[in-house]
Amino acid sequence: MKIIITESQFVNMFFKRRFNRIEELVAEKMMYYPPCDYTYDPYYAWYDYYGDVRNGVIHEIVRDTQLEWEERNFKKIEELMETMDELIYPMFYDKVREYYDKVQNEGCEE
Repeated sequence: MKIIITESQFVNMFFKRRFNRIEELVAEKMMYYPPCDYTYDPYYAWYDYYGDVRNGVIHEIVRDTQLEWEERNFKKIEELMETMDELIYPMFYDKVREYYDKVQNEGCEE
């Protein structure tokens, strides 16, 4: 049996696999950075928490690319990091905010 995959199907599958990886990383990083550790002004604490989650995801994605951390690749890495930051911010804002608020509302044990 032969399965033929068109170019558009390949692109869709590629995107879905990468997006699933990003979703997994967001869930992992939400747990890795406990919202209860952000105990200062709630406005700034939220943005610091979300920034830590985003940066953690971006760091893992950059590592997944297996680009050597050397000068010749810095421009590519910087562009990837900026693009990921722009994409992740609106995509996962609500999901991360919901988790953060849920943990904060349930109470943080000292």
